[in-house]
Amino acid sequence: MARDDVSLTETITNSAALPARTGKYEITGKIGEGGMGMVFRAVDRDLGRTVALKFLPPELHQKDAEERFLREARAASALDHVNIATIFGIEETEDHHRFIVMAYYEGQSLAERLRETRQPFPAAEAVAIAGQIARGLAAAHACGIIHRDIKPSNILLTAGGVVKIIDFGLASMTASEPLTPASKRIGTPAYMSPEQALGEPVDGRSDIWSTGIVLLEMLTGEHVFHGQSPPQILYQVVHAEIRGLDALDGPLRSVVARAVERDPAKRYRSMGEFLAALERLSPQTLAVRPVPRGTRRGLMRTAALATILAAGAGSAWWFSHKPRIPGAPSSMTVYRQYTQAIQLLARWDKGTNLKDATALLTAATRSEPAFALGFAGLAEAQRLDYVLMHDKTILDAAESNAEQAMRLDANLAQVQVVWGRIQVLRNHNDLAMAGFQRALKIDPNNADAHQAIGKQFARLGRLEDAEAEYRRSLVLDPDSMFLHDAYANFLFHQSRYADAAREWREVVRIAPDNAAAYTNLGAALNESGDPNGAIAMDNRAVQLKPNYVAYSNLGLAYYEQGLSSKAVTALQDALKLDPASAMAWQNLGYVRARIPGMEIQALEAFRRAIDLAEQSRKDNPRDADVHAELALCYAKTGNATMARQRLETALALAPKGADILAHAAEVYELLGDQTRAIGFARQSLSLGYPLRRMEINPDIQELLPRLK
Repeated sequence: MARDDVSLTETITNSAALPARTGKYEITGKIGEGGMGMVFRAVDRDLGRTVALKFLPPELHQKDAEERFLREARAASALDHVNIATIFGIEETEDHHRFIVMAYYEGQSLAERLRETRQPFPAAEAVAIAGQIARGLAAAHACGIIHRDIKPSNILLTAGGVVKIIDFGLASMTASEPLTPASKRIGTPAYMSPEQALGEPVDGRSDIWSTGIVLLEMLTGEHVFHGQSPPQILYQVVHAEIRGLDALDGPLRSVVARAVERDPAKRYRSMGEFLAALERLSPQTLAVRPVPRGTRRGLMRTAALATILAAGAGSAWWFSHKPRIPGAPSSMTVYRQYTQAIQLLARWDKGTNLKDATALLTAATRSEPAFALGFAGLAEAQRLDYVLMHDKTILDAAESNAEQAMRLDANLAQVQVVWGRIQVLRNHNDLAMAGFQRALKIDPNNADAHQAIGKQFARLGRLEDAEAEYRRSLVLDPDSMFLHDAYANFLFHQSRYADAAREWREVVRIAPDNAAAYTNLGAALNESGDPNGAIAMDNRAVQLKPNYVAYSNLGLAYYEQGLSSKAVTALQDALKLDPASAMAWQNLGYVRARIPGMEIQALEAFRRAIDLAEQSRKDNPRDADVHAELALCYAKTGNATMARQRLETALALAPKGADILAHAAEVYELLGDQTRAIGFARQSLSLGYPLRRMEINPDIQELLPRLK
């Protein structure tokens, strides 16, 4: 192990071999080991994805070692931040060996990067990495968790440039009893704070010291403290000169010097304060003088460490700030604007995140007109805004920015992905597919491109190929709520409702404050025959963020439970939030049609749905679902000519769509052509459409005896 991996914990002397299989996990190789665990790469056979399993070594099955091991899981699982690796859970082998299940992703530890470069990092990059570390630790401290072992090998740099903090095995929870006496030192000597080295109580300021030492090492390319033994290193931590500070100038020196003050009272009061100081640094203040060659450390070559993380949504947006990477900005200010914007886009569904990200990316592209990824990021933000607002001027702006990104650098995978996504909105699907395929030629591991190709395959009826692409995207980015959501939508449209519910539960796990996830999960549960579960999920969605889709779905769930008055109220609430929702008007028509005396109001609702859906059809003429829903509404209002016309188009666009064929059965039953209705119903069922959905649909219940 590299020097920074030597921790003051029990030493492993014998790593017993584990079986090739542990429950549903098939172990495919060893990643690494340290003072608090052995990490193995494995495949979760149920989900078909790669994970990392961390086992407590057999030599360390003492009570407090096991408690520290479990504390890591509790500490990390309590945190939800883009710069902190996520833990899926704790499981146990048949012979009672506990292990932590973590997301796995190819990447590189900061320790490995330092060994490879053998020279100082560009100052802007070092400060940006430290800023991401500080953001993650600030979130941990806000939850009462102090890491206590920040060091380069516990900092991961993903292939896209996201910083991830791992290994909370020594974490201290302020609300918990300490696991070790205050006089016992646990941690890594070269990165310990002086108070930690002396065995004194520590708080979040200890993590500030360690982060400052890591930053100083990146800036100078030198170990700050080193010796032949842990006691020698600890002595230097407490008493020796802090090497490297003299190489820094002006504001940069002031920021780092305060972070590594030996007296905790003289350091930054909080990690947030330290982060704010880092963010105030400008490119002009980042001068670092070369360190004399005679003092440069010898770097040890070691085995690769675990690169375990939970990648944020859209991880392909990120990049290491290295001059050799195409598309990277030259300005520290632009880099900071871009990274902040991408973090906001990772949860664009929250508050003003989408608006704020758009503003940051607009400023970044104005400051640096040759920044290709900045224009692509702005185009993506505008694409999302268009999907929400349906304002064509927003789509025009998105397309313009995507084309500018292509002109600046078409050899960036994410530029191709964004351009392709916008072509999908323009109904230029061949161009879109070409863009996605070019993205994969540039970067075969681009999760967004695999997901986008999967969606195109689904549109073409290549369902096995589509599913393979969706699953591949999740292997590459297993903790992306948006990729799980996309796969769930695919499964839902294949009438695989239990599988869709599983994926939406993953979205809820990743983003428990995401109202749309509960709405979608409720829809899957309702279609799976669990209306009570659906009602619970829809009510949760409404509590988090009232929205017309949740209210509309809630109305349908109430209707299926025979609660007609509650159903009407929920649907009316939906229309208060979005009176232009064709779906909500159509659902209200269905419910009113089943209530005696409300037939006229039902017709009014269907006609309103037709007006709105026809406008949607003009905007999206190749959307089979829109045509099919229009066919149903026309049939409900007695317009047989238009019902047949819209249905023929829907069937031409999606001849093997189980939902479309079920709609055809209902339309022809309403039009009195039972022979054709039965034929379409049988085709729909053969393609996986659930029989239960036909059984609860009053319009086609009479067909069921003839289907058997």
